[in-house]
Amino acid sequence: MQQTGYTRASTLGPIAEVVTAAGGSIERVFRRADLPLALLDSPDTLLPLRDHFRLLMVTSRELHDEVFAARLGRQTSMAGLGVFGRWVAQAPTLLEAIQRAGTSLPHMLQNATQLVVRRHGDEIHWSYEVYDPARDGRLQNEMLAIWYMIAVVRHFAGARWRPDRIILSGLPSRLRCPTSALMGTDTAIGNAASAIVFDRRLLTSVNPDLGQGDGLAASELGRIFDLPDPEDLPGRLSVLIELELLDRRPTLARIGARSGLARRTLQRRLSAAGLSYGDLLRNALQRRAVRLLCQTDRSIGDIAAMLGYDDPSHFSRAFERWSGVAPTRWRRLLEPRARPETSSF
Repeated sequence: MQQTGYTRASTLGPIAEVVTAAGGSIERVFRRADLPLALLDSPDTLLPLRDHFRLLMVTSRELHDEVFAARLGRQTSMAGLGVFGRWVAQAPTLLEAIQRAGTSLPHMLQNATQLVVRRHGDEIHWSYEVYDPARDGRLQNEMLAIWYMIAVVRHFAGARWRPDRIILSGLPSRLRCPTSALMGTDTAIGNAASAIVFDRRLLTSVNPDLGQGDGLAASELGRIFDLPDPEDLPGRLSVLIELELLDRRPTLARIGARSGLARRTLQRRLSAAGLSYGDLLRNALQRRAVRLLCQTDRSIGDIAAMLGYDDPSHFSRAFERWSGVAPTRWRRLLEPRARPETSSF
């Protein structure tokens, strides 16, 4: 199976707004990147990092803008990173925030990457280092990541703060000036990791919102370890299945193609783990069904269609086999006072 990291859809930032404002078609961008448009409404969904790279590359080509991600990054914020952003933004000092970001990034938001702090005299070099082998769209991804790192520092140093300089690995010399203009500071071309550079005295900056946060709930902390391990084949396949479920009922052939495994190889390796493709699909359908029942007011019929069931009654029977109760009753038991009695379909 192709080795790759994973990232949450939230790391794409306000991509739809930026593409539309520039006169592009977000529908065409997602179609060409072979990704479901529903990712825009599913910020916690995981997708392979190589697909994230490819989407940024396709968008850059759609807009004929080689520094698109630097433009997109100007509109990003810590709030857009969900639980990860909240966890980092609640740190008492910038130093603690940077440590939290580095420690939790590969578990909460994006793996196959790391954030590393190095001191060079009175300067801090905070770098973003990527271990995924995918190359297409990599520079766009690093431009976007740099902006999120800037957003972390700005939370402590103020909204007008800018790094002393930015280092982007592999940046073509022709893009240095337009990138510097968008980043608002000098951009250097580096051979090592991309980084932001700032005065080390900033590390002691105190959180201006200290004491205002309530911390993270146990359910949110539970998400820290839901990115799949590189050796966890069922976990990695489950990510692909859940991604496909945003758009269609995924087939074994489709998941095999996306994973880089031949159909028989995939089946054999799952069998060695005591599983089948049907097991993974059923588990993914259960998780998505529960999320849709909990987080939306969609009818049972709509949810059934979104999960690929031709008949809502087929979904209801399947859900009752999984949970022991029909989906309408399950929803009422979940929120007995919040939802009025309504028809199922």
